[in-house]
Amino acid sequence: MPWFAWIAIIAILVWGGLSVFSMVTGRPLPGSDAEGKADPKELEALRKRIEALESGQVKPELERRIDRIEAKVEKREIRDNEHDAWERQAKRLGLDSAGGGEEERDGGTSGSARPRG
Repeated sequence: MPWFAWIAIIAILVWGGLSVFSMVTGRPLPGSDAEGKADPKELEALRKRIEALESGQVKPELERRIDRIEAKVEKREIRDNEHDAWERQAKRLGLDSAGGGEEERDGGTSGSARPRG
């Protein structure tokens, strides 16, 4: 049996062992969907933080930080919209990244050489 088959076998056995361990202890595996279930205490703490933010009981430094994050998000959205517009235009002209024109792939030299004379 090849060496990489042993790696796969060991990985499957470890995963199975972790699954059995998580079932016995009642703890979810890291990265599983059960891990996404929120703790009621954590949800309540988040609700309180959101209420404080919405009521204006926020430190000025936090407000500046929020404003900077919002500005970054707006810039990213503008950049994404411009990128999408360029992609649409490229597809309309037949210069998409999948196919591309022959001129684009070889630097625009195909058929452009003039005879010497």
